[in-house]
Amino acid sequence: MPVGARLRPSVLSAREQLVEGREQLRQQHDRGLDGVKVCARLTSLADAAITRIYDAALADLPEGDAVALRARVALVAHGGYGRRQQAPFSDVDMMLLHEGRTDALLADFARRLTQDIFDVGIQLGQSVRTAAQAVQLARAEAQIGTSLIESRLLLGSSLVYDRYLAAFNAMVKRRGTMLSREFITARRVEREQFGETVYLLEPNIKRSRGGLRDLHLLRWLWFIRCGVAEFDRLHDMGVLSKFDHRRLISSQTFLLRVRNEMHFHAGEACDVLSRAEQVRLAAYFEFRGREGILPVEQFMRDYFHHTHHVWHLANRLSELSQPASRVSRVFGPVLGRTTPDGYYVGRREINATSKALAKLERHVEEVLNLVELARREGKRIAQDTWYFVYRTAPQYSNLLSREGAQTFLKILADPLRLGELLRRLQELGVLEKIIPEFTHARCLLQFNQYHKFTVDEHSIRAVEEASQFLDRHDALGEAYGLLRDKRMLHLALLIHDLGKGYEEDHSEVGRRIAARNAARLGLSPDDAAMLEFLVHKHLMMSHLAFRRDTSQPQLIAKFAEDVGTPERLEMLCLVSCADLAAVGPGVLNGWKIEVLFELYRRTLRRLSPDPDALVEDHHDSARRFARERLTAAEQSDAWFEKQLEALPEAFVARRSPADIAEVLRRFRELPPRGGTAWARYLPDTDTVEFFGGINEGTGRAIFSSMAGALSSHGMQILSAGTYTLAEGLLLLHYVAHDPDYPGEPPPERQEAVCRSLVASIDSDQPPKFRKVWGHEHHEANAALSNLPNEVRIESQLSDECTIIEVYTIDRRGLLYRLARTLHDLRLLIRYAKIGTYLDQVVDVFYVTERDGSKPESDDRLAEVRARLLEVIAPAK
Repeated sequence: MPVGARLRPSVLSAREQLVEGREQLRQQHDRGLDGVKVCARLTSLADAAITRIYDAALADLPEGDAVALRARVALVAHGGYGRRQQAPFSDVDMMLLHEGRTDALLADFARRLTQDIFDVGIQLGQSVRTAAQAVQLARAEAQIGTSLIESRLLLGSSLVYDRYLAAFNAMVKRRGTMLSREFITARRVEREQFGETVYLLEPNIKRSRGGLRDLHLLRWLWFIRCGVAEFDRLHDMGVLSKFDHRRLISSQTFLLRVRNEMHFHAGEACDVLSRAEQVRLAAYFEFRGREGILPVEQFMRDYFHHTHHVWHLANRLSELSQPASRVSRVFGPVLGRTTPDGYYVGRREINATSKALAKLERHVEEVLNLVELARREGKRIAQDTWYFVYRTAPQYSNLLSREGAQTFLKILADPLRLGELLRRLQELGVLEKIIPEFTHARCLLQFNQYHKFTVDEHSIRAVEEASQFLDRHDALGEAYGLLRDKRMLHLALLIHDLGKGYEEDHSEVGRRIAARNAARLGLSPDDAAMLEFLVHKHLMMSHLAFRRDTSQPQLIAKFAEDVGTPERLEMLCLVSCADLAAVGPGVLNGWKIEVLFELYRRTLRRLSPDPDALVEDHHDSARRFARERLTAAEQSDAWFEKQLEALPEAFVARRSPADIAEVLRRFRELPPRGGTAWARYLPDTDTVEFFGGINEGTGRAIFSSMAGALSSHGMQILSAGTYTLAEGLLLLHYVAHDPDYPGEPPPERQEAVCRSLVASIDSDQPPKFRKVWGHEHHEANAALSNLPNEVRIESQLSDECTIIEVYTIDRRGLLYRLARTLHDLRLLIRYAKIGTYLDQVVDVFYVTERDGSKPESDDRLAEVRARLLEVIAPAK
């Protein structure tokens, strides 16, 4: 029997009407109908369907029962349905309000309504309550209280509804302060769960910071303060300024239209702006893009602009809704004071008097004085004062006085609360009056999974991260703490990425931005040169550290020549660390700090008065100390001396004398064609280094086999090297992170991996790579960036090796397949590093021919490139 045959005629007709109505509204939406109007018409559509079901249910009752129910029952719409902003596939929230006890008649009526409305195709959130129960629940639970604020009578007794509304409003009036606090707290918890930054790159359009829920919070708080929630009425009452009203209406229209499209397209409730959805929406709304900015980046810039406006007002009203403590009310007037400039410094915050407001209205420099006062006093700036600046900022001149420039540089010199102050200046539109290029960078999305924040937020976070290096107890913390001129470091970080969003390379654009702002801020020639260098070369040290073999003397010599002075080297190292830290949580880890500072230390030695002697002394002393670690019998064994002298400089430069002695002892015990493996946890970098020793290892694909074994255990390989010793001995070294264990993996885990490394030697079975949950989604998102697969080959940077860089989307077993292909090409991998750049993995290999020569001919390099491109070609 068809499903519809079991449904009542009223349900079938209401369902048909709902389906047809939704389709018509979808077409109207596609033609550009305003998002608010679409929501209102969807609400009316639901109203009509529910009314038909309600009337049919009453009509089927005996007349006396129907009359009784009409007198004691009211259907109340609330939540989004109550405020007439029903999204296409959101739940319809409805309360069956009644007077008297819940008897069989009421229970049967409620049951039928619920079932029939569900059968119509409406996802219903229904409750059955008395007025007293509804008010009590609203007092007890913030979620219910906020939903019932948006109540309207849909059907039934107006007397029942009016009595409920009077009781609800009376409760709100009595408990307004407490309710405001509860609503604000509940919203803060929700934001923490769904995205506490406006610039989250895959936000929830409803629940993330600045989303629709913050629009709702504004309505709830204004209802408590004024008894009115509608923005138009608040504007008419003078509560909401024309400036804020225009921005709120614009943001609401934009967000609702975007959400409607998301629901219509998905055919269900869908509120997460995933990367794929962002690309689709940009095309749907016909964003065209321009040079340097993709259509999706334009779309998301608009999104961030709107959510920023919403968040700013929601945050302001939230703070204004929190009354001062009793202590502040009593002692504030006694403990406060007024500065000569007209600022009232209270117990917790600073307010601008009329004298100070007159200066703030005219001069952007006065905002900087206010910011510096707040930091010096350790107090926040009152919301009314901040709001005044927010309204005034668009009128400020773009000309910066000498005094304003000096004040700004003074602010940058002090790391205390620096990130917080810069972020607030950006939110208020003041920072772009100091550094004009922030106008372009505002809300500018970097459409990749590597960067977690927009350009302006990333730039401010870079300064914030640097200022927090003071709290570290390592080489990074020491270097930052000893830095004399922190203002130049902070200024370089603040502008280092402002060249993004143009067709030209952002470092080249940034170089010109640095020069302009050096002149604008009145920097000395030396400071201007330092700023230009740091911005122009801010990626240089990271690229060298994570893509090159930094043990090679010629690389260190060239880098030292490019940097020029120890001061520049130190600043560049700090810029590199802060830039990585600002990308996102966990990006700057202990291993990356150690790799950067290893490059820093080697380059610093090169910049010494006699760098060649220092390097030679270092290598000689390493061998001498390793020899001293050997026993007397081992020292008299010619094999040990032969191997010690044969150790490559690249290995000696990285190892302690104890490590070198241990490697030699393990090799001495190897049988012909035998192999061994061992591991060690490095707590400073939270990594595990694995060593493999093989007798007669050349030409046996050991590198790829062991890389495959590590990957099959879920290890994330960060770098790797192969070292050829005397008599055909081969040493392999891998540095890896074990995501299965926070901290040190247990001994049995390390032993199991080592057994797999040994078992992989000469194995005919390819490794089995385990599936990682979410990896397919990550790979699909990375592909959206449309970055090309590339194989770059460089023959000039190393005297001994040819360098191959492979750029592609990461996938399971990639390193193994690339390494195996290089083996099949009869190449030896001498060194490798594995990193990430934007949405691509970057695998770098230093290779030679098996006879030790460099592959250099055009035909040979073309063959290598073609074979590797086959490996990384997209699956068909």
